[in-house]
Amino acid sequence: MEGQKRLKLEGVAMLDKKKILLKVTGNKNFKVKISEPFNKLCIEFLNDFSNSLKQYNKINSYPDLIYLMFWCRKKRIENLAQDFRNNQLRLGRGLIFHICPSNVPTNFAYSFFFGLLSGNSNIIKVPSIYSKEKKIILTILKSVLDKSKYINLKKSNSFIQYDSNTETTKNISSICDGRVIWGGDKTINEIRKIWIPERSIEITFADRYSLSIINLKKLKKIKSNEIQQLAKKFYFDGYSMNQAACSSPHFVFWVGKKNKKLQNYFWNNLMKIVKRKFLFDDIHIVDKYSNLIENIITQKDFSKIKMFKNKLYIIDANKTDHLENIRGVNGTFFQKNISNINTLKKFITKKCQTISYFGFSNKELKSFLLNNNLLGVDRVVPIGNALDINTIWDGFEVTKHLSRVISLE
Repeated sequence: MEGQKRLKLEGVAMLDKKKILLKVTGNKNFKVKISEPFNKLCIEFLNDFSNSLKQYNKINSYPDLIYLMFWCRKKRIENLAQDFRNNQLRLGRGLIFHICPSNVPTNFAYSFFFGLLSGNSNIIKVPSIYSKEKKIILTILKSVLDKSKYINLKKSNSFIQYDSNTETTKNISSICDGRVIWGGDKTINEIRKIWIPERSIEITFADRYSLSIINLKKLKKIKSNEIQQLAKKFYFDGYSMNQAACSSPHFVFWVGKKNKKLQNYFWNNLMKIVKRKFLFDDIHIVDKYSNLIENIITQKDFSKIKMFKNKLYIIDANKTDHLENIRGVNGTFFQKNISNINTLKKFITKKCQTISYFGFSNKELKSFLLNNNLLGVDRVVPIGNALDINTIWDGFEVTKHLSRVISLE
């Protein structure tokens, strides 16, 4: 009764759950089903999706789809399942409502897979903005779901698209058992005002920033071809999603005694890779230049800007202490020299998500994380792995959070 009163107070139409599902999905056969996390059928489904994506003849033109393809492979998912399993009995929570962002075209697919692998039925609000990647993913998902062995998955999962219609969001929220929100702070705060049932859980993935750290002492000791390989790995982190992903680096901290020649050698190698691999169109160039002007106007404390034509902008930001709102786009990176890794702590806020690194031991990194009272940083990965999304994300063990433990004695 309390839930019903709350619904009326919030102005959400008191609709029967089945009617809401029918209205939302357009599928009279839609039914909420739960299962054990990482069950065999779901693993097979993801593997079939991966194989179908692999057969797409232009897959090599979409680095983010290649990441997605490898992520869904059976061996990888079985490794995730092995890490997940313990002696506890777990089941999905029920119906999970995913509200996905438009800045990363593949994000809605990962969110769906998180919900599916947790043992849930899912309604996924895909971004309204057109992208080729979105079209490819949805086309392949449909073709795999149309297979007879996945009929139950087809009936218990739905992808919907609508503009910012609060009433639709209210209706789905009122019947969900969990809500996953990806987006900027403003979007999340607005959606959080919309009621969900008392036992429903919610995960929010808000706006974050990420950075890279490079140990100059170790960089000086490696060979030229190894620096070239490091630049190639950094390219994948920085350019694969045009720096739109929260885990994409915007700042590079050079740790140790300043070595301008070595730093420039790294950037020059990156430039060569970008020139070969990254296709710039007019939108990329305009967005990049506009971003640069905006940063100059708002920050006012950049000491030097080096432009490698339109391919790469390097901005010296040694006078800058606040990184939280500084963002690059399409290959705009801010650099800063610091004496040692512990100096990094003053640049870490709650919004810091990923640190990608080169030249630091696990022991050094662990000491930095444990001894500096950091309220931010949820991931620390080698350079080249920044975009590798996992079921542990933003400090959440997502598949565990979206499933429930049953005490059986």
